[in-house]
Amino acid sequence: MIHKLLKSEIKNLSLNPDYWGSKENVTNENNIFDWFLSHEAVTQEWFDDRIKYTSIERLKELEQEYKN
Repeated sequence: MIHKLLKSEIKNLSLNPDYWGSKENVTNENNIFDWFLSHEAVTQEWFDDRIKYTSIERLKELEQEYKN
């Protein structure tokens, strides 16, 4: 399920510049981030190291972490 949400967010952000920062986008990204943290797939430090990444870059990196 999380992988499907990740792919959907990457697609939505790539195709619609107005999607970024929307209520749906913020909610979905928070759900994704919470899932990765609660499943200890990444740490808060992992996010801190990627603070300057765009949303798409961060989500793509999370997708790679999910695959590993």
